[in-house]
Amino acid sequence: MRLSADRINETSPYWVIPLDEKSFRIRTDYGVVYRIGFYEDTFLAMSDAYHFYIGNANRKHAPNDPKLLQTVTVIIEEFFRQNPLVMLYICDPRDHRQAARNRLYKQWFDNYIHNSDFHLYSESVEFESVDYYAGLIMRKDNPYYDEVVNTFHKNVANLPAQMVKD
Repeated sequence: MRLSADRINETSPYWVIPLDEKSFRIRTDYGVVYRIGFYEDTFLAMSDAYHFYIGNANRKHAPNDPKLLQTVTVIIEEFFRQNPLVMLYICDPRDHRQAARNRLYKQWFDNYIHNSDFHLYSESVEFESVDYYAGLIMRKDNPYYDEVVNTFHKNVANLPAQMVKD
């Protein structure tokens, strides 16, 4: 999979700079630098599944920025245009804002104009007094829909046992 920065930059309000075939860097009007991209999945252990990530690279305060949402949306649209079947996310718990991140992702999804083409599943699990949030977004026409959903729910439920082994 190779995401096209040229195609993304045609409609993105922020200029995206490719870091590699699946990740980008952007700088917002507020001076916040983000790394946004995808890496191949190991959670579901299936092909055509990728994790989405967005990270505040310079750790500056990030105000509510509609242009960031538009940019992320354009990047995700390019991801699904390439026809991967599954996109996953796990909300980083290091700063204890994982629940807020999960709510934000759900809000972004609910407000997405084409959300009728996709389905979002969001789960949480507690491990050692920390709540972990994971999400699955996939096209509703995914030929492996039921298998993917069942595997996702099973793997989230088994996440604490897996963390103990690691």
